Amino acid sequence: MKIWPLLIVVIAALGAGSCAKLTLAWADLIPDGPAARPEVLAGFGSQAPITSLEAWTEQRKPVLKDALQANIYGYFPDSYQLTVLDRKVLDENAFGGGRLEEYKLRAQLHFGDETSETEIFYMDVVTPAGDPNAPVVLIQTFCPRWDTLPHPAIYRPEDAGGCGGGAVTGLMTYVFGRYIATPPTEVILARGYAVATIYPSEFAPDRKEKGLAALKQMSRGLAPDNQRWGAIAAWAWGYSLMIDALEQDAEAPRDYISWGHSRYGKSALLAAAFDERISGVISHQSGTGGASLNRQKKGESVKAIIETFPHWFAKAYAKYAGGGEDMLIDQHHLLALIAPRPVLLGNARRDVWSDPNGAFRAALGADPVYKLYGSQGLDQGRLDTWSPGADLAYWIRPGTHGVVKEDWPAFLEFLDAHFLNK
Repeated sequence: MKIWPLLIVVIAALGAGSCAKLTLAWADLIPDGPAARPEVLAGFGSQAPITSLEAWTEQRKPVLKDALQANIYGYFPDSYQLTVLDRKVLDENAFGGGRLEEYKLRAQLHFGDETSETEIFYMDVVTPAGDPNAPVVLIQTFCPRWDTLPHPAIYRPEDAGGCGGGAVTGLMTYVFGRYIATPPTEVILARGYAVATIYPSEFAPDRKEKGLAALKQMSRGLAPDNQRWGAIAAWAWGYSLMIDALEQDAEAPRDYISWGHSRYGKSALLAAAFDERISGVISHQSGTGGASLNRQKKGESVKAIIETFPHWFAKAYAKYAGGGEDMLIDQHHLLALIAPRPVLLGNARRDVWSDPNGAFRAALGADPVYKLYGSQGLDQGRLDTWSPGADLAYWIRPGTHGVVKEDWPAFLEFLDAHFLNK
């Protein structure tokens, strides 16, 4: 028996830092523990329990948004403006029949009386032929735009690297799946959806020292240092910037779906919680700081994630490194802020590091808010009962951390149920 493929998997998984850890454990398929369904409508701080939709929207939502920023993600800008510096068509027949466009962008941020600017960054968009108002899947990946939408006309700096080509790409897709960097764009277009992508590291680098410096420069130090925004919040803001650019010339209202895997699964959820223009979310294996609860934690701990990625979160998140059992705010509150818009939480049975059971328990916790809106919410009692038409849907497959061939059919089934078959 040849063991070198297994060795490759082990080496690559260990090298992925805290994004993924290879384990022989399996996630439990039934929600467990005394806090299997955390409270979402109970009293919060000095607030009384929520008994009506009006109380939820007017009293609880603003308090939860502030608590998430103060304790986990840091504060978004007070206001901002996006400027489209250039927009051009790159190809009228790209990816099997789509119109490929590229936007050159820069954003100006306001924190109090101070103003700062991002670096110039780009967005690439491919739209199904003849359907300029198709629903848009907003995608962020850890690879540059030219790997997410591989096309020779897409702008890339002369000295830019990437994830594409050679043995590194072969190893990456072997470990993390064929769609880890590049979605099945032709299939997505054929199903009636547009794809838009940015590379978040163009304005908020995903490197500890460089990322922290960029985030501090953008915020100009106006938020208290322990509450300055982290990269997850900056990347979440990036989804809003994508919508701003697309809406400048929109011919009609469109649906926008924020899509992200792992770290960008976290930012896809946070974006929808703070930007109600986002019509739905596909958050795949978002783990700690994403959909999975901080309390009764399995897999990656708060301590582990902030030690490996200190630039992702507000410094205040570190006070819960001991276990998070005393946290007033938790991830079911994040999911509840998205209600009643459809959310798909994707997971894998062997990806215990991302705590699939904790994500399901967070969905259980958010479910009463969906019910307040008259939605059926979570329509399953265990992790492996797939219900793509539910407004709060949970998908789990065999395997480990990554985006594999089984994932996108499930994603598209969810999208069709909510955005094409309305």
